[in-house]
Amino acid sequence: MACDFITSGRLLECVNNTSGLRNAYFAKWLDYGFTVVASEMTGLGTLDEVFKFELKNVGNIPLETETSSVDNGTVFYDAKIDLVLTGLTAPLVNQAKLLSRDRSVIFIEDNMGKFHCFGIANGANKTTGTREIAGDLGGFYGLKMSFQTLKPDTAPILSSSAVTSLLAIVSNVYVND
Repeated sequence: MACDFITSGRLLECVNNTSGLRNAYFAKWLDYGFTVVASEMTGLGTLDEVFKFELKNVGNIPLETETSSVDNGTVFYDAKIDLVLTGLTAPLVNQAKLLSRDRSVIFIEDNMGKFHCFGIANGANKTTGTREIAGDLGGFYGLKMSFQTLKPDTAPILSSSAVTSLLAIVSNVYVND
């Protein structure tokens, strides 16, 4: 059996990227029938609602690690998503607590306007959460959460039509309304 091999090279891009995250969108993990082709999500299947969490640009980090074993003949992806939510209210704390109770699909919007989807295959599990009140007036006041997802394929980037579909199903219910 012949293995797949790369089909193109890459030229150096201009220096015009900006890192950081704008928003995270959460949905309960189910088999929605997402359409993913060549690392691009082109369809959301039956997904009909996501909840938006606006993010500051400090401390929000999605990190995806590929692990390949020649001995075992396996490849998998381990993603860790750290999110920082400023402010503390009972409704926000409750929503963070509920995220611990079940698996999620997490869509991340970066500062380049690209959307990435984590947790398609097995869901994303909240692994840690902290409520912090710093000891100084200018220190951090809010929640920090970490999620992990182990999956057989990398997190896809959404096509422009999938982004349009995603933004059309964002709930208009927020904890600070």
